[in-house]
Amino acid sequence: MSTLAGRPLLGLLGLLVAASCGSDAAVAVDGGTGSGDGASEDGADGADGASGAVDGTGSTAMACTPGQRVCGDAEVLECPADGSMWMSEPCAAGEVCLDGACQSTPLMIDTEVLPAAILGFDYATTLDAAGGVPPYVWGVADGEIPPGLTLDEAGFLAGTPETPADYVFEAVVTDDVGSEASRAFSLTVHPEPLTVITPPNLGAVDEGVPMSKPLLAVGGVPAYGWFVVDGALPAGAFVDAMGSVQGTPTEAGQFDFRLRVADAQQPPGWAEQDFELSVDLRPLEIVAKEKLDLLAFKVVILPLLTIIPGVPVPYSTELEATGGMLPYTWSEQPTPGALQALIPQAGVPEGLVMDPDGTVSGSVTETDQVITVQIPLSPISLTGFFFFAQVADSQDPSETAEAMFLIPTLPVGG
Repeated sequence: MSTLAGRPLLGLLGLLVAASCGSDAAVAVDGGTGSGDGASEDGADGADGASGAVDGTGSTAMACTPGQRVCGDAEVLECPADGSMWMSEPCAAGEVCLDGACQSTPLMIDTEVLPAAILGFDYATTLDAAGGVPPYVWGVADGEIPPGLTLDEAGFLAGTPETPADYVFEAVVTDDVGSEASRAFSLTVHPEPLTVITPPNLGAVDEGVPMSKPLLAVGGVPAYGWFVVDGALPAGAFVDAMGSVQGTPTEAGQFDFRLRVADAQQPPGWAEQDFELSVDLRPLEIVAKEKLDLLAFKVVILPLLTIIPGVPVPYSTELEATGGMLPYTWSEQPTPGALQALIPQAGVPEGLVMDPDGTVSGSVTETDQVITVQIPLSPISLTGFFFFAQVADSQDPSETAEAMFLIPTLPVGG
């Protein structure tokens, strides 16, 4: 044990002692080699090597309370029986002074928070401790760590989590002399990140045709909800919240849009992806409820026209087409040469008008243009008014389709 000199603490104690013994008193703090700061009344200096401070009467004052032990900087300060000075006892490496004694640093767990884990993804972290007497041994005292993870004796928590949930467990660390410390931890295993797996290109669909394109995602917490966050779908199409692009597109072109999918977590997890959808024009085609083949041509059968000689009976029907680009323009055309031999007389009958929108209307009172045509290799005969017409769409250049039309005056086959 060594003496302790020149310390602020001792100076303070000295002042306190001096104050109790008189203004000229001083305290020796240098292990007995210091001298009194003040002079005696006859002017003599204090004696060298004095073990204590000398007051005005020549008596020695105590520097500390005998037997007292206090803590210094990694050392114990002890006052001897004569109270003459503080004696220093340094603490061993790794020790600190607590309550007047050298002690090992208390064992404690330094780690406070564990990083979150993700389902199916490798996880690794290390629990740290301090104090006590290494080496340390780790374990789980209570609760459950996520399935798929293990905590080894070195404090290494690692593995691949198998079940998403919030887990709470108590970790305990033991040092080399059997001291223990514990701490409760919470560890959240998040679901696999929500991911859109539908390819960005949804392909091509036909304008005017019902369609459905499924949207697929994985991860997160089902159920999923889908919605558009940027861009636009073709008119007539929409995103079903349950996960599909569907509807009947009414416009053609290339459409780019961004979709977001959200899951059922609180707060929801989400993912986004850009998509593209092409809407193609279908080939322009003349359609009808009833059509017959006549050589290489189609004969479109229109509604029956009743003729009462001399009596104008109103008649109206609409020619129909599909595909191409709206709007359509209809026009009467000359009968192709291949049909003229079978249908020598053709044309919109007098009294009826065909408008560009495909409406045929008016009234007929004369039967001069009525003819009967026998379909080759068939028992069916056609009686009425024949005319040849063409429909053109709005593309540039236009796509066209043609057909022979029949306004029957007798039921077909009659």
